[in-house]
Amino acid sequence: MSTPATVRILMADDHVMFREGLKLLLGLEPGWQIVGEASSLDGLKERVAELQPELLLLDYHMPGGDTAATAAWLRQRHPALKIVLLTGATSPTVFRQLIGCGVHGLQPKLGSGAELVLALQRVLRGETVIHPELAAQAQASDPGLTPRELQVAKMISEGLNNAAMAEHLNLSPKTVDKHRENLMRKLAVSSAAQLVARVKDLGLFE
Repeated sequence: MSTPATVRILMADDHVMFREGLKLLLGLEPGWQIVGEASSLDGLKERVAELQPELLLLDYHMPGGDTAATAAWLRQRHPALKIVLLTGATSPTVFRQLIGCGVHGLQPKLGSGAELVLALQRVLRGETVIHPELAAQAQASDPGLTPRELQVAKMISEGLNNAAMAEHLNLSPKTVDKHRENLMRKLAVSSAAQLVARVKDLGLFE
């Protein structure tokens, strides 16, 4: 009888207790091996390149950068990598942004362990698995922002200027400025302060 292939899993979450619980849960699955952990987005790209996991479990609320942008970067450079995002967010806009970055799964952190394992099994079989409740909420109250505009809005909310955003997103300052203009038009604001207030009112990044 042939031995089932090992599925190499990398976990990225900044809460140690949550990672410990995931290790216990996923360790029960035959052939699943936790090959590494990360507590920040800092160095995550290098960890993926070093460990070559088949599956990355990635928390949305991670220090060290923009999780959606990091996931999109990893999707481009590691096409065989399956990425499943876990989130405790409640914002439909966040759900749309995460779905839009091309991940293979999006699951709530408050869901059950059994649901998560079933979702991961489906992802490993080649499916894209978005939790039904999150998918439904993602369709609600859409302000019409593109994934890139959402990234720029988040960075403006964090106080970054055009030059810093351009460097982080690998775009020209002129392109970033255009995204800023589009944001202000769509959100009907005329200043960065108003944009930050509007983003807060909409709960875009909660």
